[in-house]
Amino acid sequence: MKKRILVVGGVAGGATAAARAARTDPDAEVVLFDEDEHISYAACGIPYCMAQGADCQQLVARTAEQLERGQGLKVLLRHRALSIDADRRLLRLRDLEAGREREEPYDKLVIATGASAVMPPLEGREARGVFVLRTLAHGKLMTEFIKNEAPRRAAVVGAGPIGLEMCEAFSRLGMEVTLVELAPEVLPALPPDLAAAVNEHLESHGIRVLTETRLLGILTADGAVKGLSTDKGDIRSDLVLLSVGIRPSVDLASTAGVELGAKGAIRVDRRMRTSRQDIFAAGDCCTARHLVSGEEVWIPLGSTSRKQGRVAGANAAGKEETFPGILGTFILKCFEMAAGATGLDEERARAAGFKPVTVTVEGDAVPAYYAQRGKVRIRLVADAEGGRLLGAQLTGDIDANVDKRLDVLATAVAAGMTASELEALDLAYAPPFSHAVDLPLVAGTQAVRLLAPRPSDDPGAGSASG
Repeated sequence: MKKRILVVGGVAGGATAAARAARTDPDAEVVLFDEDEHISYAACGIPYCMAQGADCQQLVARTAEQLERGQGLKVLLRHRALSIDADRRLLRLRDLEAGREREEPYDKLVIATGASAVMPPLEGREARGVFVLRTLAHGKLMTEFIKNEAPRRAAVVGAGPIGLEMCEAFSRLGMEVTLVELAPEVLPALPPDLAAAVNEHLESHGIRVLTETRLLGILTADGAVKGLSTDKGDIRSDLVLLSVGIRPSVDLASTAGVELGAKGAIRVDRRMRTSRQDIFAAGDCCTARHLVSGEEVWIPLGSTSRKQGRVAGANAAGKEETFPGILGTFILKCFEMAAGATGLDEERARAAGFKPVTVTVEGDAVPAYYAQRGKVRIRLVADAEGGRLLGAQLTGDIDANVDKRLDVLATAVAAGMTASELEALDLAYAPPFSHAVDLPLVAGTQAVRLLAPRPSDDPGAGSASG
């Protein structure tokens, strides 16, 4: 009898898991279920697509028909998974179109239910013009609203990556934008001084930024949003985006008695196995091991979901692959600025038991005699005991190849390199691309000086900025 592998949830984790399972065991019956009408799309591209006024349908990577034809699996959309009977190996589903429920037997099951946007329990959250942005369907609804209603003012609540990207999108669509954030600075994942530079950049592009501001309510009239009530006064708005965070979608896993871990996400081992036999998990619904701290973490990212999905799908089909872990590396574009991070910042490094030291370097991306290509700022975190690299946070101009520097540092941190090994890296160099000693190497040198001052160095070389 054919092995039966069921996958619940599509997009990055689930679609990848199903495809990998079908490739690994061509004789297996692989069935992918999702309650949405889209199964495989580039969710991270939604803000950028909207900013260009483009059709979000362009973000669809593969349709259900293409997956079935190209990968040899079966895809059933508009099917909601209701519960799992792990002892009997049965998945209970509801066909949302037909309105009927049924049970599907499985030999192996992959849960890829992702995460859902947090909707604050505020009166008015159901008003016309109030949105969250998590799925392609959300993006299409907002695009249709903008097309039909032509809002002049938008309010964004939450200054994380999605919130910042949507500030740019709304601005480019001709709206006046107000950004509301409870924390002291935007982009709380960055150190305060780097975040302050992002804040200033937003304001230079006409975004009204209100930090340390608490949302009290949503103002409505005749069923439509009219603005926000905050502890700093009312904000008039024709469109509100609530981008205050996401939470792992684990209700289905809970019905099977699956153990939960960090931030309430599904706990998995390095083979993406859950605590219940023959049940795997992948993507934004599950945890991962942090490569620096070694701790269990929940850091949902699309790139992680795909890698976890590959491992979960292969192992559900009989392999024994492992997923090593993550650094939580991310980058975003905000108008003409890029910002990103990898590994641990100083605060998180200290909480993980390290003795962190930090250095900050800033400079031109390329020599001034070649071109004016913008600046990059790097905050490098290393361990005082041994000099191991723990993480880095970067900001810079959009044309300054911030991603290149971030990827060099992410690789160095993942490899467990020390500051002295970083400063000795042999990187590509030519004036159109970088300085002879590129900024990550400069940061490594500064860290080495701070960790072990050398007599021949300048007296001020151990300072935390250079």
